Amino acid sequence: MQPVLTCKGLSVAYATGARPVRDISFSVAPGECFALVGGSGAGKSTIARALIGLHGRGTRIGGELWLGGRDMAGAGPEAWRGVRGRQIGFIAQNPWSGCDPLRPVRDHVAEAWRCHALPASWTEIAARLDRLGVAGAATRMAQAPHTWSGGMLQRASIAAAGALAPPLVIADEPSSALDADRAQSVLDVLRALGSAVLLISHDIGLVLRNADRIGILHDGRLIEQGTPDTLRRNPQHAQTRRLLAALDPMPPRRTAPLPTPLLRLDGISASYDRGRVRALEATHLGIAAGEIVGLQGPSGCGKSTLLRIAMGVERPAGGRIWRAAALDRPAAVLPVFQDPVASLVPHWPIWRSVAEPLSAPHLPRLSRGARRERALSALATVGLHGIDPEARPAELSVGQCQRAAIARATLARPALIVADEPTSALDGPSSWQVGRLLREAADAGTAVLVVSHDTAFLTRLADRVIAMAPGRTLTPGKGARPHRAGEPAGGIAVGA
Repeated sequence: MQPVLTCKGLSVAYATGARPVRDISFSVAPGECFALVGGSGAGKSTIARALIGLHGRGTRIGGELWLGGRDMAGAGPEAWRGVRGRQIGFIAQNPWSGCDPLRPVRDHVAEAWRCHALPASWTEIAARLDRLGVAGAATRMAQAPHTWSGGMLQRASIAAAGALAPPLVIADEPSSALDADRAQSVLDVLRALGSAVLLISHDIGLVLRNADRIGILHDGRLIEQGTPDTLRRNPQHAQTRRLLAALDPMPPRRTAPLPTPLLRLDGISASYDRGRVRALEATHLGIAAGEIVGLQGPSGCGKSTLLRIAMGVERPAGGRIWRAAALDRPAAVLPVFQDPVASLVPHWPIWRSVAEPLSAPHLPRLSRGARRERALSALATVGLHGIDPEARPAELSVGQCQRAAIARATLARPALIVADEPTSALDGPSSWQVGRLLREAADAGTAVLVVSHDTAFLTRLADRVIAMAPGRTLTPGKGARPHRAGEPAGGIAVGA
């Protein structure tokens, strides 16, 4: 049977002379799920962009790229426009970057038909979103992208990618913003489309469960290929063994959290769209100094809203908030956002974004050189010692930007770190490294409030994990405890 995609000696060279991908060869058969797995910066997203003709001006594609019986390695923009959507669908890693912020989500999906001069049906779009787990899709699809969670917006991108039933769908980290159950359901939906799937992911566990064959990427090269059983039983390369080792459980935390209360939210409620969308209702949460608290729940249940309220950047509609004095100083609360690229200043070198917390007025004044050295040391602790510190965020992978954001959050020893999906763009070994850094911060007295769809990561990391249902109160999960006797019950009344 003729493959739907064949790459022979594929290479990518930038105008600067850098070669992030070298001599890659693989094929994808009809209906097959072939996965490319590798760490941050391994070349996964570079390959994805090359395979859909979005590699950028000045970039040279070498080798052969056979799609639909045609070698597209040297194809121009016009040829690629005719192929995208019809022959090949694409699901981007960052769902927000693919949407026009001024247009409703339904227009993002409808563009899959319109760009080929085909009529788009709102009813069909709503039905596709509903099948992907978007509750109330017929109403919600008329909302702006910023009102959707990352996981919900990713489902809209999946609906767009499969709109014209292309023979091949490239999914670049399609589950990075989804909880474990919905990540699996998305893969099930992709397979049910009947299209071949090129799954690009750092999540070795998800890939082992879903792929027919797997290719391991490292440093821009395809170092090993095989079936999930073959790679699990007999990995040949050290990098493959390193990825598999990240599936082993993390040792238990040795240091107990301090008994000092830091933040308490009582009866918090929040809504959007003039009250029509209820994000939170009668929600309670407390965290102590040195404690790691995990939040988990389905996409769209209000986790990110709760984090923004805990940080003080969003005001709830009602409830009471108590904050310890330690949270009043500058840089006392530092975030790790779900969208790491957007959280970094686009025109600053990466070291400057990392060093920014060091400019807080309560900290000793440091020279530019000293701040740069501190930033480089922080980047090294998250495995980014090899990157160009003068690079801008757009020159780094999403996973590298996420590690830089975590380095920034830990650099100034804040009282509270609020992390929204801190490992969503990271491979297994890097997730281990992030967990270690967050634990070290907690051992030094920093409270850590972390949202993650990765159940195994939260179970290993957190002192307690709290489950969250859509628009409802938080309920204790594994390791949860009630508020301690003597914790302050007063606070700031918010709303009516």
